[in-house]
Amino acid sequence: MSNIPLKGWPSDVIKTIFGWFFNTIDEQEIVAFYIGRTNDITSAKKRCGCDEIFTLYETDNADNAIDVEDALIKIFSTHPKCDNDFEDDEDKVSDEYLNYVYVAVWY
Repeated sequence: MSNIPLKGWPSDVIKTIFGWFFNTIDEQEIVAFYIGRTNDITSAKKRCGCDEIFTLYETDNADNAIDVEDALIKIFSTHPKCDNDFEDDEDKVSDEYLNYVYVAVWY
């Protein structure tokens, strides 16, 4: 995905995001990943303590961010590298700011 973060309706971008996941997360150097949403990518990276964070989706609509995050978690939560087994109360979305869906990765 050269033009990340993607913007638009969830139904218009989700297949592209799924494709990125299928092509990226099975790379040997990635040992774990976490899918999340936030208003502040820099803070999310610090909170996660990850090696790298990819901003996949950007929107000013909180419901759209929730829809994209939920779709990703639904598909990838059973992946052996997925670390989404807990709820992080700090990753909130708000209609007042841009909302991001991201994947944090550990190498």
